[in-house]
Formats: sequence, structure tokens, C-alpha cells
Amino acid sequence: MQVLNLDEKNTERMDAINKFTLMDDTFMTQVFSSDLECTEELLKIILKRDDLTVTKSVTQLTIGNLFGRSVRLDIYANDSEGKQYDIEVQQDDSGAVPERARLNSSLFDTRLTTSGSKYTEMPETYIIFITSNDVLVGGLPIYTIERTVQETGKLFNDKAHIVYVNGSYRGDDEVGWLMHDFNCVNYHEMHNAKIAARVRYFKEEPKGVADMCKTMQVIVDRERDEAEVSRSKKSHGICGKMESMILIKLQRPHCCPLSRYERLLHKRKRKIYYRGCCSSGFFRY
Repeated sequence: MQVLNLDEKNTERMDAINKFTLMDDTFMTQVFSSDLECTEELLKIILKRDDLTVTKSVTQLTIGNLFGRSVRLDIYANDSEGKQYDIEVQQDDSGAVPERARLNSSLFDTRLTTSGSKYTEMPETYIIFITSNDVLVGGLPIYTIERTVQETGKLFNDKAHIVYVNGSYRGDDEVGWLMHDFNCVNYHEMHNAKIAARVRYFKEEPKGVADMCKTMQVIVDRERDEAEVSRSKKSHGICGKMESMILIKLQRPHCCPLSRYERLLHKRKRKIYYRGCCSSGFFRY
């Protein structure tokens, strides 16, 4: 295995950055991270809402699940009306199946609710998938999925929405221009000036390029850690019943902030996986 020196690593990363498009989630999340204006622009075009004002935009937010699969959101945003948004980009059709949207929507809701709150106080949510291909094969630029009462045809009005954006659409309209921009390597060819400016910053500005390189390294380190945890879990064959008993003990206290809880959960689950099935060590936590 060849060991790259620092210059070779930087050259390799620069080549990767120059080839990035917004359909690469690594690059897309960096471009939209904490940028309220660009996130707002994206949502206004997709949802056709000129009155929308984004108040928060973060990327790579992990929602932990004690007893099953967790999810990592590409972009999590909310607006001035309290509506919540999860925006995902998917190049692989298998990553945008309806069941994936269902999982994201369900875990999204668990993050947005608190013990004792009224059901009617649950915020309106949007799970948005921007896909490379026309996953739903209807030839449309956008698909909006809503629960309905089949017998009456009326909306169920549960305030949960799922939206698929066809990344292959190239119509002469705002959505077509946006999808063109998402597939552009060269920011000079983009239609949207706000998004093009952010792409230029991370591809050409020294600080932007440095930030992009740091993000790439963080992702590499995180994926390596997750692979190690997965391998350890498989090799030790953790007993489902014993793991469930431990995870029950890790349920979030009402007073514990969710972000801190998720960090503690991730740390503890890693320790559990590394300990494997050793009964002498399982109940020390």
C-alpha cells in the first residue's frame, strides 16, 4: 500500500474537490452548512414558496435509535413558522426507496417530540430527496407524497410530507435550472448566483478549500470508526437480549439535552460493541 506524502494528499484532495458537484453529499453538505440564504433558496424553489424564511440550517445531523437503525441527515433546517426540513441527496436509487423516506420521517418525529407534549403540537415536517435519477419514473420534476384517506380521497392532514426531486430533470424552469446546477462541476455554468458563489468559495478560496479538506478528513475518520465498530460487533456476536437490557438503561433522562444524550449514546454503544459478549464486562455501565 502506497503512503502518500502531504503534497500528494493535498493534490489528491484538490482533484476530488474540483470534480465535486452538489449531488455529492460530502460537498453539498459543506456548501449548505449554516448558510441560511442558500438553504432558503433551495427550499423556495423545490416547495414553490416565496414566503419561506429559514432560521436554522445544519448538516450531517445524526438521529440515534436505541433499538434499531439510526439516520444521518444531509441538511436539517427549520423556518420561521416552526416547520422542519430534512434534505437528502442520493446518487444511488437504492438509497431513496420509499421505505428510506418512511424511516427518516419516523425518526425525524422522535427528535421533534418531548414527553408530555400534545400530539397536535407536533411540527409540520418535510422529508426531501434530491435523486440523480427519476426514481419514481413518472417523468415529473417533483413528486409530493401525502397520506390520504382512500375511501374519501381526502388528505389525512398529519402534517408529514415527503418530496422527491428528479435530479435528471432539465426543464426550462426554476427546478430544471436548479437540477442543472446540482450536476455542474463548473460554477461558471450555474444559473443560481447565490449557490454558485458558495460553490466557488469551497473550490477556489484558500479558506474554503481548507475547510473542505478538513471536512473530507473528518468523514474519512468517522467512516473508519464506524467500520471498526461494525466489525467488532459482528466478530463478538453481541447477544440481542443482553444488548437490549443495556440500551434500556441508556434511555434519555428528561433533563438531558438531546444533543448531549446522542453523544453519550454513541460513546457508550461503541464501548459496548468493543467489549463484545463478555458477561463480566457488560453490566459495568
